[in-house]
Amino acid sequence: MKPSFVPHHSYQTSVLQQLQSYDGSGLVMINKDWPLRTKLWMTDLSSITTLLHDVYSDRGPQPQDPASMLRSFLVFLMIHPDKGLTEWVNVMKRTPMYAIASGFDCNRIPGVETFYDFFKRLWPAVDNNLKSKFQRRKFKPPKGKKKGKKAPIATPGRIKRLVHWMIRHANSKTSLPTDRLFHFFQTHLLAVSAQLGLLGDVNGLSVTGDGIPIVTAAYPRNTSTCDCHAQGLAKCNHVRLYTQPDCDSGWDSAREKYSTDTTCTCSLQQIVHTMCLYTQNYSLLPGTMPSVLS
Repeated sequence: MKPSFVPHHSYQTSVLQQLQSYDGSGLVMINKDWPLRTKLWMTDLSSITTLLHDVYSDRGPQPQDPASMLRSFLVFLMIHPDKGLTEWVNVMKRTPMYAIASGFDCNRIPGVETFYDFFKRLWPAVDNNLKSKFQRRKFKPPKGKKKGKKAPIATPGRIKRLVHWMIRHANSKTSLPTDRLFHFFQTHLLAVSAQLGLLGDVNGLSVTGDGIPIVTAAYPRNTSTCDCHAQGLAKCNHVRLYTQPDCDSGWDSAREKYSTDTTCTCSLQQIVHTMCLYTQNYSLLPGTMPSVLS
């Protein structure tokens, strides 16, 4: 069945009513939750329902509100980004405050499969993974000659080849699974932030990427596809089967620790995490917050 459009003011009204009428344990609000409450109160995500209207069937049970599903995933990334969705569903059941803030009825919290079904509609990819599950093992590159020196470049001229490739394909357009999210991000978050003056002079902005890894619950588990180990060969170069091929791990020199993240810059979690960073600015806006939220 097609989802019903729930305007943002209806979400705000629902939050107030549930907070005022809730009778049970687990509803605890602390000062640390202030930024989260402000972001969710001021960020209108209701247009995602209109954007995804065509990908829902005309028949079947009434689905969960897409705006609440996306809002809940934002809360998940801001509260427990290193946890899995299964644990997040358990957290909402133990702590109804997060379910109410997401826009859910405490008696109708969605399950894990509901989240994955929503992701499939939000991320219209043909394959479940962006990379093949069969990959070769990555070996540690040789270190520099002296302490503190960078490792030798394995593929010199990579930036030059990338620039030439981008110049040749500048006018070509290929539909990507990210298009739907990027459109929503640009029209309903980035443009709104610019109109409110949160981005400063938009004509003087410059875009860059620093390669900061995003903490996720992914882990690069893999199994062998050959019998080299049984023959006494400890390290072979045959392909291995990775259960999460889009995951990568390595040494984060900025934080001085090993980190596990997703390698593709166009993954769903990274785009939504970027949306989290922009919604943080909304807490700086002057506005009236209901006393029940404060």
